[in-house]
Amino acid sequence: MNPYKESSVGTKKVCIIGGGVAGVGLWWTLAQAGQEVADWDITIIHDGADFGGHALTVPVQWNGGTTQVDTGVQFFIPLAYPNINCLVSLPEIKPQVPIAKYDSLKVACGFPRLNNTPQNWGNFPAYQTGANFAMYTPEMLSDAQRFQSFMDVALAPQWRDMTIDEYFSSLTEPYENQSDFLNYFLYPYLSIINGYGAALTSKVTLADIVPLFVNIPGTFSGLGSFTTPGSGYARFVNGASSLVTALATQAQSLKPATAWMSTTVTSVSASSSLPGPVTVTCTGQQPTQFDKVVITTDISTAAGLLNNSANSALWNSLYSKYLSPSQWPLLPGECYIHTDASMLSPDLQQQDESLQFTAYYSGQAGPPYYDLSSTFTTYLQENIHNTPESQGLYLTMYGPGPNVRVPDPAKVIFHEEWTHGMWLPTFMLSSKQALHMAQGVGVNLTYPGQLDTGIYFAGNNTTADSLEHAFISGEIIANYAFGAPYPFIGLHLRYLVAREMYDIFYNDFMFPKAGSTGDVLSISAKLAELRLKLASVAATVPELLEKFATL
Repeated sequence: MNPYKESSVGTKKVCIIGGGVAGVGLWWTLAQAGQEVADWDITIIHDGADFGGHALTVPVQWNGGTTQVDTGVQFFIPLAYPNINCLVSLPEIKPQVPIAKYDSLKVACGFPRLNNTPQNWGNFPAYQTGANFAMYTPEMLSDAQRFQSFMDVALAPQWRDMTIDEYFSSLTEPYENQSDFLNYFLYPYLSIINGYGAALTSKVTLADIVPLFVNIPGTFSGLGSFTTPGSGYARFVNGASSLVTALATQAQSLKPATAWMSTTVTSVSASSSLPGPVTVTCTGQQPTQFDKVVITTDISTAAGLLNNSANSALWNSLYSKYLSPSQWPLLPGECYIHTDASMLSPDLQQQDESLQFTAYYSGQAGPPYYDLSSTFTTYLQENIHNTPESQGLYLTMYGPGPNVRVPDPAKVIFHEEWTHGMWLPTFMLSSKQALHMAQGVGVNLTYPGQLDTGIYFAGNNTTADSLEHAFISGEIIANYAFGAPYPFIGLHLRYLVAREMYDIFYNDFMFPKAGSTGDVLSISAKLAELRLKLASVAATVPELLEKFATL
């Protein structure tokens, strides 16, 4: 008989490592669950002074006022993020997290000059004509329209499983200027959504990007249209951190937790005899034992916490098999908040756009005359916030490229580095689907060969690199590790589609069902069909959303 198990019959202790939307969302979900988790004491550890994680908002004093600048999450897409949409619609959350529609996402792309001719374009009329926008030729417009029209039917079985590379190589009638369309139109868009500087055309399927380009007449012309500004977006008026703060405030009122802020965890060690207590060591605190620990950091950080001398046996026998860097090819990323307008392309100083993809400083000798890995994207805060104090404020975001241009240090207000995956849900899919064997055992679900370590993993690396999927990961662990039910219950259509998204990531990603194929192609199609279902509901029967709101 295990003495540790006997001693944990009463109050039990759980530690959540990470105060982003995954960790705080887990705490909030446990707080909704009532008596199922009433005997758990919660400690949450965060290395920042305020909750936020990748949903970090920096208040910037500039032009005599304050602008809430988001450094990670820029926009919220209600049609694609149904669980977040449920959250911000709750009566207890909504007043704390005001949302503003953003239905004119203007994208500009600036490239190196070719024979001293500007090579630029934008998805809005002002950046589509004239010598400065020579890239937007009739041939390129025709190719963009052809591609966008094809997206409306691309979910047909004969196409949806093709990668971007496979689709374009299979064409019997190539696009009019196919090479330039790919290099100057499609690759920049994919590099923005997939993590800056990585188009991943050999991995991204047509089903993956249908939701970005599909057109629903009368509702929106596409999240990523080449020909008109993107629609269907919203933004957090007080910054994305306001959502995480609201979740923490609500959770604290329902199920108070101990929060160790500005505290860095240095190691996590399972008991030498399983099952047993998990020891967490961090700055400013004595090593503390918990019954369960949930790590919501990126996987590379999680691996560093677990690979320590006190945990070496378990690292060698278990975690090294599922957390090695080769299995999780994460990328470095960074951002600068600054006031250096020279970061914009010299040929794109009009500053009419919401964001600018800049390849101007990444020139190379041969086609496509720029190095995608050394490009960057700048968000123009004036055109996002539309306030006097946001004029001349910029957020520039980078991927892993070498020798990139950075802002003048004297004009930098904030700088942050991080490790990230890709927006593409199926990126690192095999690693995500294998990670369940490194998870501690579940309340109602276990797998042969699992060890009862008491250690669990959440965060966007386990699902997909977005606010929606980071939150979903916390919801899933709340159910798997603690038995907490899914929090959005009812006949509201918003709840039904949110649950469908949750189920996909529960059963196909984090904890695969026995006998489920769970392959890249079927999952891509499943997610695309779900997103189109969301869009179709919003376009054709919007009144039902309100009709069912009170059921």
